[in-house]
Order: sequence, then C-alpha cells, then structure tokens
Amino acid sequence: MKGYSGTYEIRWSDLDANGHVNYAAYIDAAGDLRYRFFTEREFPPERFEQLGIGPIYTAIHAQFLREVRMGETITITYSLSGLSPQGARWKVHHDVLKSNRKKAVSIDLEGAILNLTTRKPVPPTLELLQTFNLIPRSTDFEILSETRWIK
Repeated sequence: MKGYSGTYEIRWSDLDANGHVNYAAYIDAAGDLRYRFFTEREFPPERFEQLGIGPIYTAIHAQFLREVRMGETITITYSLSGLSPQGARWKVHHDVLKSNRKKAVSIDLEGAILNLTTRKPVPPTLELLQTFNLIPRSTDFEILSETRWIK
C-alpha cells in the first residue's frame, strides 16, 4: 500500500504569540488525518463511541526543523511505526512537509486503546486491529510489547 497523507492550511488560530505554529496545531492536524484514515476504512469516530473505546496518547515527541507560516499549505504523512501483537500499544509517525517537500516537523506518537467505562487500556476489537493493520508501515516498524499496558 502506498503511503497515506493529507494537506492542511495553516490558519491564524494555529499561531502562537510569536507568530509560530503552535505545536498543538500540528498534533491536532495529525489527529484529524488519522481519524480521516479510519473513517475512509469504515471505522469512523462514532464506531469508537459505539464500542466504548478510544485511542489515547502515552507519549509525544516532536522535532521542529523549519518554520511554517500562516497561509501555507502543508502535507502531513501518516505511517505505523510500531504495534503490539494484540494491538494494545501502537506507535505512529507523521512528517509535516512544506510545499517544497522539505520536512518542517517530525512527530512520533505512542498510544493505547482506552476502555471509556473502566478508564483502563484494553486490546482493540478485531475490527479495529484489522483497520490498524491497513495503516502503511514505516521502514523502521517494530513489534511492541503488550506487557506495558495489559495485565
């Protein structure tokens, strides 16, 4: 499968007091891209709600390489860089590319699936795990341990 990506136009509300893109705007835009990926594969946000589960971040790492300005259209890539055998833990990678294709930001996220009633991490349903397995894999994809979250 080819890589997955989407575009996003930087808005005034994405900027901080210094005129830089607030890091949270990148995190939110990347999150929107992931939800779009899942929705296109018939697993929309409403499905998470019906199942009583939701993805959570357990770690976020961002590296800022180039400035992005208001009005610029960026491309955000999406790849799966790690997944545990049961799918209880996941890692994803996003690159934020300027219109000249130069990397502006690199984002690595780790997460788990949370049961919204018990507020504890759980393995995903088979349906969700199958959707996870459709995400393009990064070249440095790794199999993660389950033991960190599932007892």
